[in-house]
Amino acid sequence: MLINPFASAEVGDVMVHTTRNRGHSAEELTEMALDKIIRVSGDMPEPIRAQVMAYKDNLRDILLFYMRQAMLSERVTIRGEIAAEMKENG
Repeated sequence: MLINPFASAEVGDVMVHTTRNRGHSAEELTEMALDKIIRVSGDMPEPIRAQVMAYKDNLRDILLFYMRQAMLSERVTIRGEIAAEMKENG
């Protein structure tokens, strides 16, 4: 195997999303995911742009539902783990 120390690598666009004293909300995570899944070009013909935006709105609803479900599921899992720990130690 030959490794070229002068090879170039490209990272691409990097976005950083931060919060203060909290995690990201389901809505914020949904928008981050949508921005990665669907990009709408500024020079896209209007009829196609309208279809893409309608699809994006529909996908937003689906992603948001499952983001919220994942958050609830995680809470249930944590509660179960804490209860099991308390039962074991208590």
